[in-house]
Amino acid sequence: MKRQETDTPWHQRIETSVVISTLAVVFAFFTWAFTDTDGMGETMKTAFNVATHQFGWLYLLVGFSLVIFAFWLAFGRYGEIKLGNPDDTPEYSYFSWFSMIFACGYGVGLVYWGAAEPLSIFKAPPFGLETGTPEAAVLSVAYAFFHWGWTPWAIYMAIGVPMAYFIHCKGASPRFSSALAPIMGKHAKGVGGKIVDSFLVIGVIGGVTTATGLGIMQLASGLHSLFGIPQTTLVYTLIAVVWISIFTFSAVSGIDKGIKYLSNINIPLAMILMLFVFVAGPTIFQINIGMDAFGLYLTNFFKMSFWTDSIANGGFPQGWTIFYWAWWIASAPSTGLFVANISRGRTIREMVLVHMMVAPVATWLWFSAFGGTAIYQELVAKTGLLASMAETGTGGVVFTMLEKLPFGSIMATAFLILVVIFLATTVDSYSYVCAQVSTKEDQNPSLPPKAIRALWAITIGALGITLVMVGKGISGLQLSSIVASLLIIFIMVGMCVCMVLTLNKDAAKGDCPKEKQRITA
Repeated sequence: MKRQETDTPWHQRIETSVVISTLAVVFAFFTWAFTDTDGMGETMKTAFNVATHQFGWLYLLVGFSLVIFAFWLAFGRYGEIKLGNPDDTPEYSYFSWFSMIFACGYGVGLVYWGAAEPLSIFKAPPFGLETGTPEAAVLSVAYAFFHWGWTPWAIYMAIGVPMAYFIHCKGASPRFSSALAPIMGKHAKGVGGKIVDSFLVIGVIGGVTTATGLGIMQLASGLHSLFGIPQTTLVYTLIAVVWISIFTFSAVSGIDKGIKYLSNINIPLAMILMLFVFVAGPTIFQINIGMDAFGLYLTNFFKMSFWTDSIANGGFPQGWTIFYWAWWIASAPSTGLFVANISRGRTIREMVLVHMMVAPVATWLWFSAFGGTAIYQELVAKTGLLASMAETGTGGVVFTMLEKLPFGSIMATAFLILVVIFLATTVDSYSYVCAQVSTKEDQNPSLPPKAIRALWAITIGALGITLVMVGKGISGLQLSSIVASLLIIFIMVGMCVCMVLTLNKDAAKGDCPKEKQRITA
């Protein structure tokens, strides 16, 4: 069932309380950032340290538990439930569906960290390993597999599957509060529900703003590396203006015309670039380090999942793993709701397995190619990639790496294009979700108003350029979204509990036998 435009004026369709409260918080951050840059940065840094150091164990425990929960969903008694009516078919082809999921879930983050993360961990490895050793090299890729593997996708599933179930099987409105109705009762449609929705929209904006800022800096770094264009305020601003125009136009175009088309471009382009690096780079080394890293990932999955470094207190799990888990949790509401939107006609098992099997394999191949090549250039070829990263920054090291390969300049230019499209897709999907949650419940079966989609896209873009321009102060918005993830944990767990309670209730009434593919609303 495709969503359609409606003739109702946009200002009559928006949930004013959600929009105004969210914009008020964003404006407050703007004001704080510009009037007390250092103070805001220090305050949010302190709050962030409390969240990751005092509650790091909670993030790790939740992350591991959600992996177990995801596989239980896929292979348990409810895996065959269809998300929609019995005769519903998927709205999107498998390739388009996967492309949108992958672009929304990881997007610009993967292209930013593909070479930089293994190099960074190789430089400062955990578990007492020495810098620059073969053991550190394998462990650095294994940790990239871990940080971008099963656990992040399981975190996304903790919101994605409950939202898809309640929207497509129970006819609920595509709002976060709808998935909490079994425990919130009538309050889900009242003030309590609006507070939940506003809070999660603020978290969404905070999370994607950092991705936008990283994308702007990586593109500027690429332009400098390839064409010698200086990384100035004017360049950052021009990049931001062009980018905002692209993803605002795409967001207004909707899922079927904007986000779908962009995803169908960026995933094939990413595959071409990955294949090029695989063939033009140290092919056998990539295969071998990928195999070594995957084996190390499997044998150390439990250790990595629970390690807090309680004795040495070196800070690695807090600075990397716990930070990532908090980041994925902060991003989960937007990714989860977007994936729920495009998953009508799929089964719960399909939805989980594309996240827990297909997407992680694609991610591991990416890190084997880009991360493996980066490690080879540093450890074996001695090209000084770490020194280059120290000079150009983490966002620019991938361009240096590509330029050392045959036809490197051409591929680096293609990589620039990939960064642009990936970020546009990520911002598109996030602004679409914000617009959905900002639309009144009785208007939600229709497409969110174009004006509100444009509003959120422009807001995200404006915050992104501010992040780059102001720096430490506005980065408090990023840290605040991580701090907010502490509360999102309980909302996320609540959604999972609500879904399981409803599934069990329907099964007890005979409405949900194991053989059925759908819950009858």
